[in-house]
Amino acid sequence: MSEIRLGRKAAYIALMIANAAVDLLLPTVMLFALAPTGMPPAVRLAVGGTLLSGKAIGGRAESGRFRWRLAVVAALLPAAAIVGSYALGLGNVPSMVIGAIASGVIVLADLLRSRWRDGSKHRVDVFAVVVLIEVAASVVLTSINGDARFVLARISIYLAIGGIVILATTWSERPLMRTALKPVASQGDPARAEAFDRAWQHSRQFRTLYRAMTASLGGVLIVDAVLRVVIIYSQSADAVARSSLSSQLPLIILIAVWFAVGRGLAVPRAMRLLEAELANGSAK
Repeated sequence: MSEIRLGRKAAYIALMIANAAVDLLLPTVMLFALAPTGMPPAVRLAVGGTLLSGKAIGGRAESGRFRWRLAVVAALLPAAAIVGSYALGLGNVPSMVIGAIASGVIVLADLLRSRWRDGSKHRVDVFAVVVLIEVAASVVLTSINGDARFVLARISIYLAIGGIVILATTWSERPLMRTALKPVASQGDPARAEAFDRAWQHSRQFRTLYRAMTASLGGVLIVDAVLRVVIIYSQSADAVARSSLSSQLPLIILIAVWFAVGRGLAVPRAMRLLEAELANGSAK
C-alpha cells in the first residue's frame, strides 16, 4: 500500500515539474525547431507563445481536469494562422497580430459558451480571463513593436501575473501550496486528508508554513519576470537565440533554492505537524 502511495506522490510531483518545464521552454524549443523554415525569430517565438497560450487555457495538467480538446484547438489554430499569414506574405507583425487575435477569439468564445451553458451558477475561469488579458495586451504591443525580444519577453507577463495571483492567495483559506501539496501529503489516504484539514484548522504553525511557501513562490516568479526582461533587453535583437537560453537561468536557480529551502525546512515541519494530528485523531 505504501509503495502505491509513494508511486502516486512521485507521479504527481513529476507531472508538476514536467508541466512547469513545458511552460518555460516551449517558446524557446519552437524557436530552434522552426529554424529550418527560414521564418524570422519573432515569428517562431510567436508560434511557441501561441502554443503556450493554448496549453494554459486547457488548465493545470496535474489537476486531472485538463481540457485537451480545447487546448489543442487554442494552440494549433492560432499557430496555423501565424504560419499561414506569414506564408502569404503579410509580414512579421501582421502575422503575429492575427495569431494573437485568433487566440483571443477562442478564449473569449470558451468563456461565453461556459457562461451560457451553466448560467449564473458558472464561476468565471479566472485563469482564462488572465490569458485573455495577456492576449489582448500582446495584440496592442505587438502592433507597436515586432521586436523578437518583446515576443520572447512575453512569458514575463505570465510569470508576473502568476506571481501576483499566487501572492493574492497567501492569506486566503486556500493558498496555492495548500491546494497543490495536500494530495502529496495525504498520499491518497482519506484519513491523512482529514488530518491535513484538521491541522490547517487547529495549527497556526501549519498554516504559516504553507502560506510562507506560497508567498515565497509568488515572489520567485515576480523576481524572475523582472530579471528575464532585463536579461533579454540587455542583449541585441540579433542575439535572441542566446538570450532565450540565458533568460531561463535565473528561474532555474531561484526555483532550485526555493525547492531546497521548502523541502529541507518547511515540508519536514509541516509533515511532523500532520503526523501528530493524524496520531491525535487515531487516539480519539
